Amino acid sequence: MQKQRARDPAAEQDRWRDALVAVLPRLQRFARVLCRPPLEPDDLLQATCERALSRASQFQPGTRFDSWLFSIMHSIWKNDLRRRAVEARAADTLAREATVQDGERQVLGKIQLGEVLSALKRLPEDQAAAIMLVNIEGLSYAAAAAALGIPQGTLESRIARGRIGLGRLLDDTRDAARTATRR
Repeated sequence: MQKQRARDPAAEQDRWRDALVAVLPRLQRFARVLCRPPLEPDDLLQATCERALSRASQFQPGTRFDSWLFSIMHSIWKNDLRRRAVEARAADTLAREATVQDGERQVLGKIQLGEVLSALKRLPEDQAAAIMLVNIEGLSYAAAAAALGIPQGTLESRIARGRIGLGRLLDDTRDAARTATRR
């Protein structure tokens, strides 16, 4: 009967990192193919390595290491494209609305929208993304959950927490404005 060798975690970690370094040139080529300005291939490569290192325990031994890394890179790239598309649509919508010159009602609406968008930036990213997709972009809960890659119940929870946080932030902003006008 053979004795099983004890696993040396440091040696295993060194082998894992050596394998990652060996694949770097191929990952860099893939990043250059995926990226178009303003995306930077070096940023995508770094994000891929960071994610791989932080999730090394998720790698399934016996599977192809390079395929796992390419999958991580592709996922990061798709997520970044989605995020940029949402931001671009929101910016276009705001730009179009800003050029409209109507009466007091629209001016007040723009001020309130500005307050909401400013408060949205101060929410945790997961809550802001959920609110943005459902309430600003008009996606259904199911479509927004699919876009974020989360269960619908998780999306609903994030929206609920985000709305509460948004309400608090907006109340704080209005209280500060009232205090400033009294001085």
